[in-house]
Amino acid sequence: MKQIALSIFLLISLVSFADAGNAYRFNLTLVSNSGDTIYGYLYHYTYNNIEQTYLSDTKFKEFIEKDTVTLYSSISTVLIDGLSLDFTKTEFKKTINLTNYSRIRINDYLDFGATERIFELSNEEYNLLKIKQPNSVSIYNERYAENCSLILLSWNSDSNLEKYKTEISKKIGDLSIDLIKNQDELNNFLKKKREELTNDSILLISHCDAL
Repeated sequence: MKQIALSIFLLISLVSFADAGNAYRFNLTLVSNSGDTIYGYLYHYTYNNIEQTYLSDTKFKEFIEKDTVTLYSSISTVLIDGLSLDFTKTEFKKTINLTNYSRIRINDYLDFGATERIFELSNEEYNLLKIKQPNSVSIYNERYAENCSLILLSWNSDSNLEKYKTEISKKIGDLSIDLIKNQDELNNFLKKKREELTNDSILLISHCDAL
């Protein structure tokens, strides 16, 4: 219930992590049955390990284990205290059916472990991203989500992240005493706070690891 509440509020968690497994990011070139070529990144969570035999067209489809996948044409990677996160936005997202592609070339791939890596942002949020490493603070409350933290990011040195951290932490602490009763109030608070922070050039995300 806690994880569901968190994902509904932020609308950015793509996977609910139940336990440890494997997670891969593939940089792909795909040629369709009609000869069209597209490029993009595919994120795949699985209990299977990637092997050399899976790097061919047919075997790769078997490894993915589904026909319909999400492809991102562009991502921006941000390093936060040793944690690498990928950000994208809706216009870079495309749903494709792998059966429509006769050739799939894996340009490279990354095994990033059982953690959340890709985050879809609004245009306003995505425009906050800069080349330099951001300032950041994290907020954790086990009653709210035992394997997830909220992270505040800012590329503006004048942003007072600690002030917002204190405010959000207190609100989560107060309302999570009875999370079932206060779930809607807490989600509404965080949704409005996310919009407020974006206007103040601060990005709010939720990051989850496997239990």
